[in-house]
Amino acid sequence: MKKEYLVADELQCMFLEGSLPGIKEEIVNLVSKQLRTGDITIAELIEDNPLFKDKVIQAMERIPI
Repeated sequence: MKKEYLVADELQCMFLEGSLPGIKEEIVNLVSKQLRTGDITIAELIEDNPLFKDKVIQAMERIPI
């Protein structure tokens, strides 16, 4: 499975756990959708959105590979 799918799923889980304080559900849903559809890559998300940089890195660390 592509890393983008895994990160999208993990971001959704983190939101539901309350690990993304200050980030609205609509934003998490939009970012997750963009990752899943290939509209944005993990690298682009980290580069373009400083708000998500730490959270994406945290999500990647939580993914068992």
